[in-house]
Amino acid sequence: MTDQTVILDALRLGKEELAFYQKATGIQDQDKLQEHIIQVAKKALEIYPYHCISTFGFIRFRIRRSQSSYTRLLELGSSRPDALLLDLGCCFGNDLRIAVEDGYPVHNVIASDLRAGYWELGHELFNSTSSTFPVPFIAGDVFDEAFLSIRPPFRDSPDYLVDVARSILRTKPQTLNFLRGHLSAIHASAFFHLWKEEGQLTVAKKLASLLSPVPGSIIFGSQLGSVEPYEEVIDENGNSFYRHSPTSWKDMWEREVFGGEGLVTVEAGIHHNASDASGDMLWWIVTRV
Repeated sequence: MTDQTVILDALRLGKEELAFYQKATGIQDQDKLQEHIIQVAKKALEIYPYHCISTFGFIRFRIRRSQSSYTRLLELGSSRPDALLLDLGCCFGNDLRIAVEDGYPVHNVIASDLRAGYWELGHELFNSTSSTFPVPFIAGDVFDEAFLSIRPPFRDSPDYLVDVARSILRTKPQTLNFLRGHLSAIHASAFFHLWKEEGQLTVAKKLASLLSPVPGSIIFGSQLGSVEPYEEVIDENGNSFYRHSPTSWKDMWEREVFGGEGLVTVEAGIHHNASDASGDMLWWIVTRV
């Protein structure tokens, strides 16, 4: 799922997207805005040539793909003073920025990605700095135990208060482990489909340990999926990833991640791509009860 060059015909901004990027970048001229986006995308491909960069998929609001999930996120942001939100696999930070634009408190937002260069390019894309968009960014590999290790989901509140986690954030940590049990919301889109079935289960278990046990806390997102689950080979070298179905995805979270003990409810569905079934997207939300 990689591409070496940008596909210019894929850069099409909808009315709402255009208005957001004009406001967020400060570039009002549509042609100049598109050229700005193209130049940032080209730099991003030099870091790693993800398909979603070459096709400008990164400009879409994936966090809004399920409107009901997004509504619940914004409700958490307005109803819980300490509703920390982590965007894992944040890339340029587009989704976090639209969430903040829509009212999520910026002081409760955290970003993370494997490659710090994408986050830095996000500042270039949006003509911002760490002062004008003061969101903590933590780079790391989700499979690195020092960055994020597996432990059982929390049943009770963590041993230390969220204020302690906030103080650690200010020290520019190189791990997510200190956030265990403190995150009210975790967003992960175009993320899980990077791996095979076993890898996806491992990541899910890690994220479950970060989630607050307070009822209503959520993990949500979207990725490539299918009505029936299967492993898809993506190149001549035999590299592959696993496409979950709504049913297999729900079973993984309820039974394998949270132990089948009724700790969560899981909702999932398929957004069908009318022109190409390979583009079918699985949307989902895991909610603590």
